[in-house]
Amino acid sequence: MLSGKSVNGCDLSSYDGAYIKRKQLENISSVCSIGGSQKIPTKEYRWVILILTYICMLGFAFVFQSLPPILTLVVEELKLSHAQAGLLMSLFALPAIFLSIPGGLLSDYYGIRKIGIISLVIMIVGTLLVALSDVFLNIGLGRLLSGVGAVTLSIVASQLLSQWFVGREIGTAMGIHNTAMPVGTIICLSTFGMLGENLGWRVPIFITTIISTMCLIVFLLLYRSASDGRSERKENGGKKGRGIFSSLWMTGSSIWLVGFSWMWFNAAVISFTTFAPDFFVSKGYGIGLAGFLTSLLMWGSLCLSPVVGRLIDWIGGRELLIGIGGATLSVAIYMVPSSTNFILPMIIMAIAVALVPAPIFSFPSKILKPTSLGLGFGIISTCMGIGVSFGPSLAGLVRDRTGSYQMSFILLSVFAILVTLTAAILRLKSSRIS
Repeated sequence: MLSGKSVNGCDLSSYDGAYIKRKQLENISSVCSIGGSQKIPTKEYRWVILILTYICMLGFAFVFQSLPPILTLVVEELKLSHAQAGLLMSLFALPAIFLSIPGGLLSDYYGIRKIGIISLVIMIVGTLLVALSDVFLNIGLGRLLSGVGAVTLSIVASQLLSQWFVGREIGTAMGIHNTAMPVGTIICLSTFGMLGENLGWRVPIFITTIISTMCLIVFLLLYRSASDGRSERKENGGKKGRGIFSSLWMTGSSIWLVGFSWMWFNAAVISFTTFAPDFFVSKGYGIGLAGFLTSLLMWGSLCLSPVVGRLIDWIGGRELLIGIGGATLSVAIYMVPSSTNFILPMIIMAIAVALVPAPIFSFPSKILKPTSLGLGFGIISTCMGIGVSFGPSLAGLVRDRTGSYQMSFILLSVFAILVTLTAAILRLKSSRIS
């Protein structure tokens, strides 16, 4: 209990009890001890949490994007088809379809710390299996396992950040948070191809395993809980949680529309980053340069995502930003196969990609209760998993059937324009409600 004038020697007499309860002691300037062990962090600790979640998402990015730069080498050594190569990317995201919503519910119920540690351990084991395997089946299993861990980690990281920044600077926090993915992708695409070419494709995967282990260490050292939702359940009389279907129903349709936007976006972008290096190689570029050209896609997010997040805090307009991003991305992808100079469409694509993630990930704290954030991010992750699962596999299949990437990139352009259409539906629904 927090009633009375002190808790374990920490003077709370100058604070109203309801105020302390509502703010979760965030505005107390000192760090007080409860029960001699757990600490109540100050509100400034949210920036440390931002660093923690950023590092976790860097680990996610390295695990996810370690394969595309060396995909040509893997295809050659294991004699894979392009459809099988795309499947290796899809297997990573497959767990998101089936496990994200249960994972979000588990995180809401058991707390972020436990689920976060478990997800990091699974991610490490899966990545190590990929590095040690020499047949498609085992590499596929490793990608599947690492996907289980990484997808769950992305949910708890976003949930943790939303809890710490709820009601203040959430757009800015998500804008900064979402630069982790482009940073990791740029590093992978710019360096892993050359490393794989010179040292073998397994070396970049071993490096990724080391990075994942470092993420686990940082998580254990820096994690602090703002509120994991269990206290609120106790205050409500210890009622049993709703079933999964009733919980999904109670979230409403808006979060699903946000998820569908994210699904189409990832179907387009991840498919492009999967096959763009191989496309550029087919145009006569070396593996290293092909990876660098593909990495240009992420520079826009790296530079502009914090600006987009700040803009959201100031004026809102989430649906508009998502819609503009999708339409611009569609045009840029369509331009690539017929271009003689790839720099212009890649720059346009980079700007477009920067407009979507921050609005997507700042939506849940706006439309959901704090105790449903894990479920909300689980829905978004599920939709992402669907997009990443069918996108690369379908694009690779079209490449195998047609013998060129032109029809594949037209397909990705269609995915991107569906982002805009879904955002328009979300905007229309929001207008009717208001």
